[in-house]
Amino acid sequence: MELAKLPLLLHALLEAAASLSFTLHPQAQLPALNDEARLILRSYGGLLLSSSVLCAGFCLRPGFDSATRLVAGSMALYHLFPIGRAVIRLRKQAREKKNGGEGRVLGGPAVHLAVHLLAVVGLAGSAAFGGDSL
Repeated sequence: MELAKLPLLLHALLEAAASLSFTLHPQAQLPALNDEARLILRSYGGLLLSSSVLCAGFCLRPGFDSATRLVAGSMALYHLFPIGRAVIRLRKQAREKKNGGEGRVLGGPAVHLAVHLLAVVGLAGSAAFGGDSL
């Protein structure tokens, strides 16, 4: 597998784990969950799983072409949104002077921020420098 595809594999593995959390335990994401919110979170889990399958499929394809570059760029764009969520959650924690513990899912917001920053840098790098040109 080409080095430029490693961020796609990272995305596939990380978001597969997140998809299970959103699909199987949506109440861990939002403590006071109504039925409609539960359905939305489960749908989001399905979307995360489909992006994982897509990225895994592109990892298995030979070469790194313009389609692979486009998928890497699209996934980099996606990761900007969880980064924003993690920053907001960290600011809220700081205001409330929490030291973690409560509401921690898959490592909490600091871990989410670090992981999604790594993913966005890797995926954007693959989109910009991997394989052939668009």
